[in-house]
Amino acid sequence: MFSINEKSDSADTIPEFSTKKLYVSSEIGLRMRSTPEIKADNVIITIDFGKEVFVIQEQDKWFKVKADDKEGWVSCYYLTENLPVKQSADLPKKESIDDVLPVFKIGVQNLANDINTIKLRKIINDEFGRGAAGDELQCVEFVHYRVMLMGITIIWPNERPRHGGRWATIFENCGKYKVLSQPKAGCAMSFTSGLKNSNIGHVAFVEEIYNDESIKISEANWPPPGKYNERILARSLWQDKYKGGFIDFS
Repeated sequence: MFSINEKSDSADTIPEFSTKKLYVSSEIGLRMRSTPEIKADNVIITIDFGKEVFVIQEQDKWFKVKADDKEGWVSCYYLTENLPVKQSADLPKKESIDDVLPVFKIGVQNLANDINTIKLRKIINDEFGRGAAGDELQCVEFVHYRVMLMGITIIWPNERPRHGGRWATIFENCGKYKVLSQPKAGCAMSFTSGLKNSNIGHVAFVEEIYNDESIKISEANWPPPGKYNERILARSLWQDKYKGGFIDFS
């Protein structure tokens, strides 16, 4: 059985496959690398969307694959068991990215050249530079966008990096916005703990607060690559596990 175990409650959830023959699901292609890491000088080729690959070896989120006469490492997040169909092919040709706001669906990927990602990055003026980098939609971009929908443009200090897990610290340090220990609808929730890589962390948008002190959040890139999600977090999760810091931009 060829499989990879999912890591529950983690932004780093790794997909599970039952076959070694997989297909490239990234519409902009998938970079094959000489080593299982992201470096500027280790790209061998870019494998086209829908191209068949055969898995030779696994190393966490990296798969060593064979494509035609080339062998190298790729991210498993951009592989699928079924021959993929471009999402953009289903859109009416007359639709412009200026016509309507992005429409997000739970569990649907938002890759670099998907229409939702393009629209959102145009709206936020590619604030985080992830469009230029060719990345899937990131959690920080989605929350920045949700705040903009409230008529608020976040004023960012110069402090870097701006990973989701650092938002509470960044805005606490600059003093521009309140950082709360209790959730409030319309806030950003910075996940500062409880993840595989808490240095990077995660950020989500707080949609609703319930009487039992659970909260409903919306988020992007949970799990990667670029998937949109909505879920309810009990108080024990947002307070104790994730140690949420809530940034009030109002």
